[in-house]
Amino acid sequence: MIAAILLISCNSNEESAIDENRIELKRGAVISCGPQEGEVFGTVSFDATVPAQFQKDFNTGIALLHSFEYDEAEKMFAKVIDEAPGCAMAYWGVAMSNFHPLWAPPSQAELKKGLQVVQAAR
Repeated sequence: MIAAILLISCNSNEESAIDENRIELKRGAVISCGPQEGEVFGTVSFDATVPAQFQKDFNTGIALLHSFEYDEAEKMFAKVIDEAPGCAMAYWGVAMSNFHPLWAPPSQAELKKGLQVVQAAR
């Protein structure tokens, strides 16, 4: 399913692909145990089809994801979705933020949310 999402391109002019009533994305300020305001999580340059004006936020989401800051990563991807709802890679980021089997198998709620994200990105 992730491969299908990766094939969809981002277009910030598209109608909203997400139904706010179906998927409850985490939103708000990023709260991290790592670097604080003005600091960076490392150098991230994830080559993906993301509108240029949202590339920095997307890369921050990737850095947070790779720092195991799953809830905070989802907030950054949700920010991109809010501004560019046609950006499939932001939905991929949300899915990755909710799938972290290193710690525990995904819960039924996480699996359901992942399915909703995939369906919304189509």
